Amino acid sequence: METQQNLPTPWKLFLLFSSITTVTLGGGYVIVPVIGNRLEKLGWMNEEAYYDIFAQAQAYPGPLALSTALLVSLRLCGAWGAVAAFFGVILPPFFVIILVSGMLTTYGSLPVVKRFLDGAGSVVPGIVAAMAWKNGKRLVKDNAGRARLIRLIELAALTLLLVFFPRYSLPILLGGIASLYLLEGLWKPSK
Repeated sequence: METQQNLPTPWKLFLLFSSITTVTLGGGYVIVPVIGNRLEKLGWMNEEAYYDIFAQAQAYPGPLALSTALLVSLRLCGAWGAVAAFFGVILPPFFVIILVSGMLTTYGSLPVVKRFLDGAGSVVPGIVAAMAWKNGKRLVKDNAGRARLIRLIELAALTLLLVFFPRYSLPILLGGIASLYLLEGLWKPSK
């Protein structure tokens, strides 16, 4: 049972998202499971409701962590919650990038810094794989879940095309977005 003190407010959402985006490296797919874990620990949202929102957020353009945070906050606290989430997700990385870019120009050639960056980059695929496994097991239970899984596979295929053919990224991205919207409009999963 939630107490009045534990209820989400726009300010609490801002603090939650700013604390997460300040310390996480790697972008949306790294941040998303951390957000879900924190929301569940706070008792604000269960895992199933969170991953339903996460699946919806993938249909929106823009950064995945931002879309997820906006939809979660909109459900928890309405429009003011979404505003708080926006600033909580955007401001900390903005200031960290400014700080880190200044430090990298000065210290980026040091071997210890290069090793740290290589290590941080190698953690991201493991976190993404863990999130995909956790979501995949839950998604195949019903038709709506299978539809979400197909959507995830479509997005993964688009991502792989963008990674392996960067020279053609604009036509691939535009064609992929058009295809995804077309498929979404033509094929409505039964609930």
